[in-house]
Amino acid sequence: MAQADEVDEKYLQFDSGLYTTALVVDSAYKLSTSAAPLTEDKVIKFANYFLSRKHTQSLKDVSVLMAVLSTLTVNKFHVPIAVTLASSVSVSAKAPVVQVRVSNLMGKTLGKLSVTADTARHLGDDAVVLSKKPFIVSAADPSLYELDLMKVNPESGFYRIVISVAQQQPADMKLIGTSGAEVEVKVITQVTVDSVEVSVVDKEHTSAQKSTKLEMPNKVQLEADYHQRITTRFIVKDLATGKAMTAHQTFMRLTNQKTKQEVIFVAEEDGTGAYRFDLDIGAKSKDFNNLSGKYTMEMIVGDAVIENAITWALADVHMTFGEDTLSPTGDQYRYSKKPEIKHMFREPEKRPSALVSNLFTVLTLLPILLLFILWIKIGVNISNFTMSLSTIGFHVGLTAIFGLYLCYFLHLNMFTTLRYLALIGLPTFLFGNKLLSGIAAKRK
Repeated sequence: MAQADEVDEKYLQFDSGLYTTALVVDSAYKLSTSAAPLTEDKVIKFANYFLSRKHTQSLKDVSVLMAVLSTLTVNKFHVPIAVTLASSVSVSAKAPVVQVRVSNLMGKTLGKLSVTADTARHLGDDAVVLSKKPFIVSAADPSLYELDLMKVNPESGFYRIVISVAQQQPADMKLIGTSGAEVEVKVITQVTVDSVEVSVVDKEHTSAQKSTKLEMPNKVQLEADYHQRITTRFIVKDLATGKAMTAHQTFMRLTNQKTKQEVIFVAEEDGTGAYRFDLDIGAKSKDFNNLSGKYTMEMIVGDAVIENAITWALADVHMTFGEDTLSPTGDQYRYSKKPEIKHMFREPEKRPSALVSNLFTVLTLLPILLLFILWIKIGVNISNFTMSLSTIGFHVGLTAIFGLYLCYFLHLNMFTTLRYLALIGLPTFLFGNKLLSGIAAKRK
């Protein structure tokens, strides 16, 4: 057991994985007779590891996992408990109840228990919003316990609830892991955008040429060119508390109404609790491909703790850019038919003139012509030529091979020529071998 590795101060396991860890722990409990083989702290960490692997896909691992969980649930030493979040991780005014399940490792009830939320702490600013609040047993399931977290009016954000469990009456089994159990939830809220102001400002002057205050879901019509800037200022407010809050996702999206090209910018906090978007049209013209036209300007606000993400088309802006318009990159252009790409092969080299070709042919045939002239003048000695099958077969095969070369030069391809050559060459080789053997025998 001393060789088990600790992970994040929460889990204990062996290097070989789930199968070895479960087998060792199960065997240790089954072989122990007088005292528990593990301390309570180690049992809890091993149990945390086993529960984290309950979705394993291996049948071998499933079998040993079920065996060790059953052993830890039914033994004469102690029974670790499991405290898990049974409700949704999101808590809101519509769903204010946090449900936890308190059971043994096999998911079965442990009888009457007192379950208490020791603390509920905001993970952002570490503020404690409640302490020592009891959970109420669910009427539908005795292993479920409920707590109305929204009664304390918590601010939106993530919370860690520390839970302790106590037995209401003496029992035969000793429960371990009854304190320090933690579940995390997030309190979500609805938001609105307030103090929205859209302005068109001349870059050479600080005063706004045109400023409009808006309320959802109204829309304003604007015109601006590359000598101007478009600025937008707004505040994100929590509807429940009326306070300004921070959203992790605040964007301004401008979409060309003709090409559907989208350009997205980030609205950043200005240090006063408000968000500000400042678009210098001339400086950002390349982002729009210098494509003048009407754009829809949308505000996008979202966050993990915001229940109602906001997408608001607050303005139609006709923007004019100074440079020539580039080709659009919207969906209509991206998916339209493109011109055909034709492959250009290398042009063949220029052939020589007919005179050169004919002269080369004549020079090639001259040795054959000279051979026939010499044969006529000197004579041909064919005394060793015999009318045997090997002699005739060899000369016919050799003539056929030369004829095949001529056909290859004129119209055959390489693969067809090789196929015919294999058919002609084999008998020619056999006849030639027999012919040469016969000539060698006569000379002896």
